[in-house]
Amino acid sequence: MLHLRHLSIVGLLLLAAAPARGDHGIGTDLTSLNLCLYGDCEARGSYAADPYGLYNPGILTVGSLEHLPRGVIVSGSYFDLGIGGIDSDIGTGVLTFAYTPVAFQVAVGYVEAHGAIRRLPGVDMSFRTRAVRLAAGVDAERVFGVRGLSLGLAGVVPGMHSDLRLKAAGSTFVESTETREVEIIPGVHWRGGDRYWFMAGAFLDAVRNGVKANGLDPESGTPLHRSGTTNAWFARVGTSILPFVPLGLADGESPRAEWLGWLRLGIDVEYRNISVPDEGGDSATIAYFGADGMLLPDAYNPLADWVRPWILGGVDTRGGWGAGLGAYGRGLLRAVGCNAAVSSRPITQYLGNRVEALAFTCSVMVPL
Repeated sequence: MLHLRHLSIVGLLLLAAAPARGDHGIGTDLTSLNLCLYGDCEARGSYAADPYGLYNPGILTVGSLEHLPRGVIVSGSYFDLGIGGIDSDIGTGVLTFAYTPVAFQVAVGYVEAHGAIRRLPGVDMSFRTRAVRLAAGVDAERVFGVRGLSLGLAGVVPGMHSDLRLKAAGSTFVESTETREVEIIPGVHWRGGDRYWFMAGAFLDAVRNGVKANGLDPESGTPLHRSGTTNAWFARVGTSILPFVPLGLADGESPRAEWLGWLRLGIDVEYRNISVPDEGGDSATIAYFGADGMLLPDAYNPLADWVRPWILGGVDTRGGWGAGLGAYGRGLLRAVGCNAAVSSRPITQYLGNRVEALAFTCSVMVPL
């Protein structure tokens, strides 16, 4: 089963590449978008402890081995992002290899963006990047005997580039390249209780990239020759619960019990810190609240033997929101799942007021 929360995987793709002005500028906004796509831009926006949230590498075995003890999960996604006058197209392909008690993942993606910058009238931006993310997880309960514990580690392959161009009147006046140097993401996840009704998770993401820019400063018109380092890190912790399971309201086979038994609530807290050359630092603490569950109990679903519809949504403390709908196969279609989600997050100041995201994902499980 692949939930809408898989769209967080695309977060690895959009790493900062920018020149620009002092204070908050293009580079800070692009790095903010990177972190947004790690989770803020999700429909639910709460994923550190989600059993299917898979950006936290500590969840990798929880989200795969429960459904596929040995096999391959193939996933493809398309994302359309609108940031003011900028439109971005993102494509990803993900392979997850499950072999109890471990799981491995390879994610490859491509991003292309272009359009007008809100704070620079008459200036257009184009952005292009490719990225590869590797991840591995282990079920520590099976390996070390620590009940409910899972561990994971992920990172982006170094040496790949992000390229940015600024144009005015059809002529390029700034070219910037960012080279991925280091990105490490350790994660931990714990689950317990009847039907694993309680889950807790945390991870840390640390990014260091080299930046070079040449051309003319877009505001002062002076020559621009810059090299430096972008540093960004963010820590995230959260819980994910099935609240009606410990209360006994999910017991039995009634439609109400079935529906309540799948209703999951989550809350995450994130702290982020961004430092971009000549743009100073930017930090924030954000909380995310979300819920998801079956759209209809199986008793009310005429296609229950073939497909189960799912719905989820969430908000955050910065005025962001998201909602999504999924369809997950059952019976002969149990290996297939697809979903779609929309979200809106006010995280960019320089490029546009809000990030509007539309995402589509489908996956297939292949037992071995």
